[in-house]
Amino acid sequence: MVKKKLLPVIAILIVVAFLAGGCGTGEQDQGEGAPTETTDEIKQLIVAVDPDYNTFDPGLAYELYGMMVLNPVYETLVHFVDTIDVPKYGIAESHEVSEDGLVYTFKLRPGINFASGNPLTSEDVKWSIERMISLDGNGAFMAKDIASIEAPDDETVIITLTEPDASFLVKLTYNAFAAIDSALAMEHGASNDAQNDTAKLWFDNNSAGSGPYMIESYDPAVEVVLVRNDNYWGEAPYYDRISLKSIADPGTQLMMLQKGDIDIAFNLGPEHVKQLSGVEGVDILSAQSMTISFLLMNRDPAVGGPMANPDVQKAVRLALDYKEIQALAGEGAVTPVAPFQIGFLGTVPPRDPNTARDVEAAQALMEQAGYPEGFSVTLEVPTVSVEGLDLPTLAQKIQNDLLDIGITTEIVTSDIMVALDPYRSGQQAFSLWYWGPDYPDPNNQLAFLPGNSVGLRANWTTEMNPELAELGRKTAVEVDPDIRAQYLEEIQMMMDDDTAFAMLLQFARQFAVRDNIEGADYIDPYRIDLRQVREK
Repeated sequence: MVKKKLLPVIAILIVVAFLAGGCGTGEQDQGEGAPTETTDEIKQLIVAVDPDYNTFDPGLAYELYGMMVLNPVYETLVHFVDTIDVPKYGIAESHEVSEDGLVYTFKLRPGINFASGNPLTSEDVKWSIERMISLDGNGAFMAKDIASIEAPDDETVIITLTEPDASFLVKLTYNAFAAIDSALAMEHGASNDAQNDTAKLWFDNNSAGSGPYMIESYDPAVEVVLVRNDNYWGEAPYYDRISLKSIADPGTQLMMLQKGDIDIAFNLGPEHVKQLSGVEGVDILSAQSMTISFLLMNRDPAVGGPMANPDVQKAVRLALDYKEIQALAGEGAVTPVAPFQIGFLGTVPPRDPNTARDVEAAQALMEQAGYPEGFSVTLEVPTVSVEGLDLPTLAQKIQNDLLDIGITTEIVTSDIMVALDPYRSGQQAFSLWYWGPDYPDPNNQLAFLPGNSVGLRANWTTEMNPELAELGRKTAVEVDPDIRAQYLEEIQMMMDDDTAFAMLLQFARQFAVRDNIEGADYIDPYRIDLRQVREK
């Protein structure tokens, strides 16, 4: 139960944390020096990525790299700057929380215009969130507890929740809550009634935001181009043009960085990073990523077949060689016990890779499940590199490990855009996936519980573990951090015994930049905050 007597204190602490953090607009002084890349004196930044873009519609975008693009184009009430400990003010300049923790009142900064020149008002914020809710995309779950949104005047936004949510301010940093130029967007088919909205494709090549950059063009197989927004309300951005080039092969990224054809190589593997050690003109940046990889094992026998058996799923978790799996991912990678990243409140220590594998116990579980001789199954894998590790390569390691308990896997690969639909609709029996939190708070990871969004991708329903599902519901509304941490620890211990997933890795992140670049430090929600990048 929520301890109401604590809520006034929590509200005060949140306000103090914001004020202590400052405005946090991400503004920088205009630097000096030769541009990284010049074309007729145009300052240009070139970034190589292996992207998973699906759309740049803020109300629908959900993939990991989508936010790297959307973050400098669209703005939210609050956002992260440099670290993910406490959100800083974005287009809001202050806020208050009611004593019962249900009503959030934001005051907007005056004088903000969109890239079109239209003024940004509270009605735009209200319309944008209502549109996102109506579209009901993958990120809409973050708004499920919003009871109402009001705009009593041009500079005030009031959001009322149905129940307290300790992670609500953090959720508001996500691109789903970005302010859209409603007048411009409606001219091109956008609506806060999903039945009448036809703007998705328009958003891919156009901007309706207030950030320092605008989308100039998007060719999925080639690049996304951002250009300076001359109507930006803050300090002018450093670069005139940012090109995010779609380069899947890390070896190609490595070569282009060494030749000076790109400024940032973002998807290098551990071996590529070693090759760059000590190379003149190149810096290696390292950080702990919140990205995890996991196996999905469908609980519906009609889909998963023998893989749906809980004993088989537990046998898979015991059969994996986590030490060698971590070696593939490189230095700093760990294996969480459950889908709660190291660094979050209440996360238990990771698995010990030296002792976690127990093939004998796994074989006993296979016999108990009725498959002493094993079986064959298809392992579906998207052809994408995650934090520098090629997922099909990781799948081959899993394939070899499972042979020790009689499970023969046929690896079937497909493009990420092809693989997403059957994954999200619960049609994959056995698949290898990855996940980055939409917002850096453990409540985000509750999606993996039975009956929740990711749990249902494995057809793991509430009825299959009602005790765990109920504990997840209690955790989601608990505002006392000590009680919340206790609940989270209990959830992880329960999922160590019963879950439709096998956690493989929490990645470390290493990437390379030209040594005349600064501000490219890793920050998990955005990967790189392109608003901050500049030349030394």
